[in-house]
Amino acid sequence: MSIDNQLDKLKKIRQVEAPPFLFTRIREKINSLTERPAPVKWQLAFVAIAILLIVLNTEIIVRSSRTTDNSAVDQVVNSMQLSSSNDLYHE
Repeated sequence: MSIDNQLDKLKKIRQVEAPPFLFTRIREKINSLTERPAPVKWQLAFVAIAILLIVLNTEIIVRSSRTTDNSAVDQVVNSMQLSSSNDLYHE
């Protein structure tokens, strides 16, 4: 079967008649849906996780600002013989 024969089958497609009042029934179903608030357990869990994340982030920031020890970084730079300056042409 060639591609032309397969494409000719598409010409036989006809529009289907929809049942009367179908669109209004669909609209009624959509409008009848009511918003339900999230359960209290989910709200409390969300608040607890948000507080935990804030506390962890502030702790990490505070610890990183306290430590100014760059000895590990300096050791890596020296062992790999990397330049620690930003001068491109060593002027």
